[in-house]
Parts: sequence; C-alpha cells; structure tokens
Amino acid sequence: MIRRIIMLCGVLVFGLAACDGGQQTGTNNTSADPVEWDRNPDAVVFRADLEGGNVTASFTARSEIPPCTVYGDNRVVWTNDLGAFTSQALWDRLTDDQVRTFIWQLTINAEFFNYQSDTNVQPPSSDAPVVETLLLRFNGVERKTDAFSGWTYDYYEEVLNLCKSISGTPVLYEPEAAWVSAQAVPYDISAPVIMWDSAAAGLKFADLAASGEPRWIVGGVLPFLWQSIHTSPPYLQFEEDGLYYNVALQIPNVTRLSPPAPEG
Repeated sequence: MIRRIIMLCGVLVFGLAACDGGQQTGTNNTSADPVEWDRNPDAVVFRADLEGGNVTASFTARSEIPPCTVYGDNRVVWTNDLGAFTSQALWDRLTDDQVRTFIWQLTINAEFFNYQSDTNVQPPSSDAPVVETLLLRFNGVERKTDAFSGWTYDYYEEVLNLCKSISGTPVLYEPEAAWVSAQAVPYDISAPVIMWDSAAAGLKFADLAASGEPRWIVGGVLPFLWQSIHTSPPYLQFEEDGLYYNVALQIPNVTRLSPPAPEG
C-alpha cells in the first residue's frame, strides 16, 4: 500500500515541472496545489460513460448525456434514470476543493490507477460489446479504464455514485439553446408519435432532414423538444405533413457529442 501511494503521488505532481515558482502555465489556474486540470470549459476532467455497440453510432444517441461528467470549468453534469424511458439531467458548479477531493478519492480510495483499458485486446466479434468506461485527466495525464480490466462487479456504480455525490446543491438542468437535427424515417407502429405543426413551431423538420445539418435554436420550442426526448423511448417519432422524423438535440458540453456553440 505504501508503495502504491508513493507511485500515485508521483502521478499527482506530474506536470508541475512546467511551473515556475508554483505558477501554472497553459489553461490551468495559478496554484501551488499538486492536483490541477485544464480549465477550458470544453475539457473533460472526468467522465463515466458507456461505449461500443450502438451507443454513440445511432442518430438518436446525439441527444444522450453521459452518466456523469466533470468539466474543466468545474461544472458537473449527470443523469438520473427515473424509469419508463424517463431521465433527468442535473448539474452544479463545484469549488476547486470539491474537484480535488473527488480526484483524491478516485485515485486513492477507489484505486483508479490499478486498472487499465482492455477493450482493444478482446476477441474479435461481429457485434461490438457495450462496455462501461471511466476517463480521468489531470496534471497533464490521461487515464482511461473499462469494465474489461478486472473491475469488481459494482466498481463502476461506486465510482459513478461518487461523481454524482460531489455536488451538495444540484439543480435541474434545462437548456437555453441547442443544436436540433432531424432524420426522415419510416413509420414505426411501435413508436410513440407527436404531431408537429411546423408553421406554429417555426421549425420545419423536412428542411432539417434535407440539409443534413443541425440548426441552432434558442428558447421557443426547445423546452418542449427537450422534455419530449427525455421522457420518451429513443425511437420517438414526430409526424410532419404525413412524414415521420427522429429528432435529436445536442448541447455543447452537456450531451456526449455536439458541435461547439456558434460564436457570439
């Protein structure tokens, strides 16, 4: 155990060689603390997620929020599964001490550096398996591990719950702006259907589907789309002028994949 802690402390202070008198360079804040991270809002400091299979490949996966993410600007965003295809997104702004305590808990108590990523050394398969993954970046070091690396059966849930419990004052996340895109699909008798009046909404899914490009929207129909997508199965369809569409919402630094917000 002593040897492991010594090795970990070496990782914690790694990257401080670029400092001059304790002054951090790059996007990090000025700090003498041995635990630092990229302060860019786009930077992912930690993420618990699922990969493989059709998790990120499908069109509707664009709307998905990873189970828990800590960003460089100290935001933590996570989801709670409420059942029946319903989920809620929560977020908070953490203090530096909260982020550092989480990293220490993850690396010391949860022994994060004892595991590695073994997805690439699995036997070939025609169907890519869905695997739980954990990503951590700090002090210029990136470490990713997955469920193939010998976790105990409840390790992922323990780390995920640790991430969700960092915040003491979470609030419900509701987007103010988002990228919306649409894809024409055949009618699915098993899918719930929402009738869409494009004239009243000021948003025509046929145009979005034809362009193949997302459109940035602010307010308006966004709350309705957000609630509809996160309280329905992923095969939800919108009927517009007798045609059917899947609709996706992407929010920068919230959903798993998203273009950056437009400048200004």
